[in-house]
Amino acid sequence: MLNYLLTMSKNVRRLYKNFQPEHYQLYLACDRDNMKFSGQVSIRGRKIGRPSNRLTLHQKDLKITNAKITNHSKNGDAEVSIERVNTQKSFDEVRLHTTELMYPGSYSVELSFEGIITEPMSGIYPSFFEYEGKKQILITTQFESHHAREAFPCIDEPEAKATFDLSIVVPKDEAAMANTPIKSQRIIEGANVVHFETTPKMSTYLLAFNFGNLEYKEAKTRDNVTVRTYATPDNVQFTPFALEFAVRCLEFYNDYFDIPYPLEKCDLIALPDFAAGAMENWGCINFREQAMLMDPKNTSLYIKQRVCLVIAHELAHQWFGNLVTMKWWTDLWLNEGFASWIEHLAVDHLYPNWGLWTQFTVEETAPAFQLDALGNSHPIEVEVTHPDEIRTIFDTISYSKGGSVINMLHRYLGPELFRDGLIAYLKKYAYSNADTNDLWTVLEEKTKMPIIDFMNTWTSKTGFPIIFASINKADIDLRQERFYINPASQKHNPDSTVWPIPLLIVPEDHQLFTQKTSNLPMPKTKLVKLNRGETGFYRVSYNSEHLSKLAEEVAAGKFEDLDRVGIVSDAFEAAKAGFIKTVEPLHLLASYKHEDSPVVWDIIARNLSTLRRVMNDDALRERMKPFIIKITAEQLNRLGWEEIPHESHFDRLLRPTIIGMAAIADEPSVLKEIHRQFREMKNSEDIHPDMRSVVYNNIARDGGTTDYNKLLRLYHDTNSSEERVILSSALTGFKHSALIIRSLDLIISDSVRLQDATYWLAYSFLNRYAKTATWEWMTDHWDWLEENLGDDLSFPRFPLYSASAFSDISFLPTYRKFFKKVSSPVLERSVKQGVEIIQWQSAWRHRDIRGIKQFFKN
Repeated sequence: MLNYLLTMSKNVRRLYKNFQPEHYQLYLACDRDNMKFSGQVSIRGRKIGRPSNRLTLHQKDLKITNAKITNHSKNGDAEVSIERVNTQKSFDEVRLHTTELMYPGSYSVELSFEGIITEPMSGIYPSFFEYEGKKQILITTQFESHHAREAFPCIDEPEAKATFDLSIVVPKDEAAMANTPIKSQRIIEGANVVHFETTPKMSTYLLAFNFGNLEYKEAKTRDNVTVRTYATPDNVQFTPFALEFAVRCLEFYNDYFDIPYPLEKCDLIALPDFAAGAMENWGCINFREQAMLMDPKNTSLYIKQRVCLVIAHELAHQWFGNLVTMKWWTDLWLNEGFASWIEHLAVDHLYPNWGLWTQFTVEETAPAFQLDALGNSHPIEVEVTHPDEIRTIFDTISYSKGGSVINMLHRYLGPELFRDGLIAYLKKYAYSNADTNDLWTVLEEKTKMPIIDFMNTWTSKTGFPIIFASINKADIDLRQERFYINPASQKHNPDSTVWPIPLLIVPEDHQLFTQKTSNLPMPKTKLVKLNRGETGFYRVSYNSEHLSKLAEEVAAGKFEDLDRVGIVSDAFEAAKAGFIKTVEPLHLLASYKHEDSPVVWDIIARNLSTLRRVMNDDALRERMKPFIIKITAEQLNRLGWEEIPHESHFDRLLRPTIIGMAAIADEPSVLKEIHRQFREMKNSEDIHPDMRSVVYNNIARDGGTTDYNKLLRLYHDTNSSEERVILSSALTGFKHSALIIRSLDLIISDSVRLQDATYWLAYSFLNRYAKTATWEWMTDHWDWLEENLGDDLSFPRFPLYSASAFSDISFLPTYRKFFKKVSSPVLERSVKQGVEIIQWQSAWRHRDIRGIKQFFKN
C-alpha cells in the first residue's frame, strides 16, 4: 500500500493544465436528518492543451447522477455527447469521456451529485451543541487544503481561481452565511432557498458556508464594511470583544496594504466543532470557539491575546492568501508565514502596551528553532507533489519559521521599504497567483536591495545556522555551521550550506556574515552581543570567557529583554546539542535573579521543564526544587496571588508562570494556597482565569479520585472551550494508573469533542506517570484515531508527541516497529523526526545527567 501511494503521489496530474474554470453556479441541499446532501454545479471554463475525448474534474466520495458538457463555439452552443462517466477513487477524480474530440475553447460542464455529511471535520460536516436542553446541529464547511472536492466536482487546485454563485437550501428559521452577502431568498416547500452574491475570483479552498441556530452582533468599519460575529445563542454574548477588534484590525490592514478590503461584509463565526484554530474563507471566517470568544470574567489574559492574534492572522489572509494566492501548495508558507508575522504587527499597533514583539520571539521563533534543528525538518519552500501531502507541512516550519524569516527581512529592509514592497506585490498579483520568487522579485525591484540573494537560502534550505563566536579584547572569530540538536544527525547529514547572516552586533548593523569563517576587528562597542533584538534566525555559542562577561552585564541590567532571552536560550540549546556542558546555562541563571520579564521567564521555565522531562530522574527532580524556589522567590514575593491595582500587562502575564514554577518546586505557601482555592471553589469562576491552569494541574499532580471527580464535573458543566482545554490538561495529569486509563478512555467517548482529542493525547504523553499507558492506548486505538482524525492537520504530530515522552534509547525499537506497521506518506517525515527526538534526548541525558545532578546537589 505504501509503495502504491508513493507512486501515485509522484505521478499525480495537475488538472488545471487541461481545464481552467472561470465561473461556478453551485446549488446544494443538505439533509441534516440523514446526514447527506445533493447538488448541481455548472462550471464554465476553458479547455486548453491538446484535443482529447476526456474532461476531468476533482471529486471525492461523491455519486455523480447526471452529466452534461456544452461547447460554446463561435458557431453557437452545442451539446457534447458523453460516452461514459467514471470516478477514479485513488486520484479523487471524475472523468467524462466523450464520443467526439474536444478542442481547446470555452465549455460548460453540468453535473448532478450526491454526498455524505461526515463527522470528521472536512468538506461539509456537522458541528454539535446543546441549547436550552436540546441537542442542535450546525452545518459548516472546511475546504482547505483540498476538501472542496468532497462537496462538489471542481478543479480543486489553488491556481484554478474562478467566481462562484452559491445557492443553499436551509431550514426557514435558521441563519445562513457564505462568502458574500445574501442576494435573495425564498421559501419553497417549507425550506429557505438562499442565493448569495457572486464572489470575487478565488480558489475553491476559500469557498464556505454555514447554517443553523446562530446569532450575531454587528458593526461597521469606517469604510462601511459590515462586520458580524456569529456564535451559538448562549455564546454570542462573548463576541463583542472580537467584533470591536475585527473592525479596528480591518481598518489597520486597509491602511497598511493601501488596498481596500474588497467585499461588502466580513463574518466571523465561532463554531463548537472546528479542527483548526480558524480558517480564512474570504468574507466568512470560521473559528474554534476558544480562538474567538472572550468572556471578561472567565477568559485568561493569554487567551485574550490569542483571540486578537488569531483574528489578525485570518484577516491578514483576506489580502495575503485570498487576494493573492500561492500557485501551488509548495508556497503555503507565503500564506501562513506572512500571516504569522503580520498578526503581531497588527495587534502591536492596536495594543502597544502588550509587547507582542517580545512574545513573538518566544511563541513563534523558539518553536521554529526546535523543529528546524532536526535533520528531518524541511525547507520553508517544500516540494508538494500531491495535496494529500499538504497536512505534513501545516507545521511550525511553514507558520513560525516562515514568520520568523519575514521578521528578519523586515528588520533588514526597515519598515517603510518593506511595506512599499508588499503593497507593490499585492497590487501586481491581485486576484491571481504568485510564488516565492515573485515576492522576492517585486521586493527587490521596489527596494533596490539584494532580496533574492539574501532570502533564497533561508527559504530553500532546510535548517538554520549556529555561529561559534570567540570574542577577545582585540577581535572576533566567527564560524558558522548548520545547527543540529541531535549529534547523530550531524554525523549522517553533513551540510555545507553557508547562510547570509545579519550579525546585528549593534541594532542598526546591516553587516552580513556570508562565509564559513571570518575574523572581525573589535567594534567600538565594548558590549559585544550578536543578533541584537533576536530578529536573526540563528543561534550563537560564545566562548566561556565572553559568556561570563555577558552574564555579568545581564545581572547589571545592561540588556533589553529580547537580548536576555537570546543569551540564555542560545546557551541551553548549545548544551542540548552537546556544544557545551549543561551546567554552563544553569550557572548563567544566577544572573537572572532579578528578572521581571515574562518572556525571559517563559524561556527559563520551558528549559527547566525540558530538563526535568528528558533527564527523567526522580532524585534530580527533588534536587532541582530548592534551586527553583530560590530563583523565583523575588518575583513571587513581588507579585503575590492577587492583581495589584494598575499593574502592568507584563506582570499579569508573569504571575501564573512564577506561581506555576514555585508550585512544581513544592513551595509550601504556594501549595497551601492552591489547595485552599480548590477546596473552597464551587465552580470555575471562583478561581481567577489566569490561575486556573496552575491550580488544576497542581491538584492533579498528587490528587486522588475525589479530586479527579471534581475536575471531571467541572469539565462536564462548562460551556467554555478554553476551560475544557485547561481541564483536559489536569485530567490527564494524575499519577494513579486507574485515573490515567479513565482519562484515556474518555477520548473516544461522547464526553470529549473530536476537535479536542489531540489535546488529551498530547497532554497525557507529557505526564511521566502516564507515558507508557498512553503509548499502549494510542497503538491499541490507532484505527480509531486514523478514521476520525486522519484528515486532521494534527494527525502527523502524533509520532512527535509520543517520541518527546521518551528519552531512553531502548524505546526506539518499539517506536520504529509500530510506525513501520502503520506507515504512510502523511506520517513519513514526522516518524523520522520522532526517531531523532528520541536519539537526541537520550544522548543529552547520557552525556550530561551526572554533571547536572552534581550542580543541583551543590
